[in-house]
Amino acid sequence: MHYIDFHCDTLLMFGKPETSPDALYQNDLSVDFLRMKKADCGAQFFATFMPQPEWMNGMSDEEFRQKLYAGLMGAITRHPDMIAFAKNYQDYEKNREKGLMSAFLTFEDGRMIDWKFDNLQKYYTLGYRLITLTWNFANCFGYPNSQDPEVMEKGLTSFGKEAVQQMNQLGIIVDVSHLSDGGFWDVVEISRKPFIASHSCCRSLTPHTRNLTDPMIRAIAEKGGIVGINFAPEFVGYGIHDRLSSVKRICDHIQHMVKVGGMDIIALGSDFDGISGELEVASPPDFAKLYSELLRRGFSDNDIEKISHANAERILREVL
Repeated sequence: MHYIDFHCDTLLMFGKPETSPDALYQNDLSVDFLRMKKADCGAQFFATFMPQPEWMNGMSDEEFRQKLYAGLMGAITRHPDMIAFAKNYQDYEKNREKGLMSAFLTFEDGRMIDWKFDNLQKYYTLGYRLITLTWNFANCFGYPNSQDPEVMEKGLTSFGKEAVQQMNQLGIIVDVSHLSDGGFWDVVEISRKPFIASHSCCRSLTPHTRNLTDPMIRAIAEKGGIVGINFAPEFVGYGIHDRLSSVKRICDHIQHMVKVGGMDIIALGSDFDGISGELEVASPPDFAKLYSELLRRGFSDNDIEKISHANAERILREVL
């Protein structure tokens, strides 16, 4: 059964000068082409995560972006028999017909847009098809999730509200993972296309501010969006300080998401290579463990296909 994963941070390795140009083919991280192929990857969304300046070895944001972009494009060029770049559902379908995996490109932290609407067009032209509006700091779009109630209540900026509308028009997926609760509800009101939480879980099961409340889950479902289940221990565990991410707990979150938002809301958003701890699902071939547990819990083959790829494919058709 093929899969689509909405979030991994594997490209970060290209921000380090010692990284081999062919490190995406095979490495000791969670994601590489060989393990993606083994797990029958349909598409991987590769995040361009924008770290804080002190983590960037003196590079500017644009220099850092270019390093990660070049790393992905170089890897695709070296392995045209395995993977191809994709910008929309049609590209994805053509790649599937050729037996190729698809690589989509995203931003984690919309600060690269830098208060300039022209930058949305610029990065769309380069192939970026999803923007996680914020990371853990405020930016031109709005404010992040926070344990500070005042920050958590803040919504999108005026720029952010208009930018969401332009993303709808261009065909860039709006991603609310990491966004403040106030910003989330602004997106619900403003977005005319389905939006997603690419790598988030259920706040009622694990009380992390990065997770979604039940009303949020219902709102995403009502807008036709999806949630990619995150495998980070602090998001799926019994508490926010857990270091174990078990198959059982991941499936607990999937089951709760279905109960609240229906079968059409669930997708995969592993956060591979952006998470740490004891991971029972530690790389793409381990997705099979989830499928087995879901079958044991009474999910049908059709249900599991929706989780692994069909719900994600609908978003590609409707948004890109």
